[in-house]
Amino acid sequence: MKRTQNGDGLPALSGGARPLREQKGDFLPITLNYKSKRPLCDQLCESVTQLAACGGLAPGDALPSVRSLAQELGVNPNTVQKSYRMLEQRGIIESVPGKGSFIAQGGAARERLRQSGREALEDGIQTALDRGLHPVEVAQICGEYLKKKEGSTDD
Repeated sequence: MKRTQNGDGLPALSGGARPLREQKGDFLPITLNYKSKRPLCDQLCESVTQLAACGGLAPGDALPSVRSLAQELGVNPNTVQKSYRMLEQRGIIESVPGKGSFIAQGGAARERLRQSGREALEDGIQTALDRGLHPVEVAQICGEYLKKKEGSTDD
């Protein structure tokens, strides 16, 4: 993503993403939609989970402190604290008293993302069946889609 200057002199990412300072001068895209009806804490959890699942944050990487991330994103520290608590409950991060929060070892983030993908697929299949498609048609459509994706190189 292209980096631009925002109003406070920090680099910002184009496309609505706000920067997350991992280390001095190093930024990761955290996307929060302030106009969405979806709570910001849920959006923050999803962004961190996706970064961990896709390798943007590696196991053992430290997350910013609650206060610094809240300031960076322009949100209430309680929002970040709630997100960190949710991420810890899901096994995505580990908190060490006096040290901070870190991306958990293991594949919890990747597995959580895979599970949500399976659930979305099942929901889509159920919607197709509810709208009158026959199971054979659904299987055929899925097969055609996957063949098309295998042939494309722009993933």
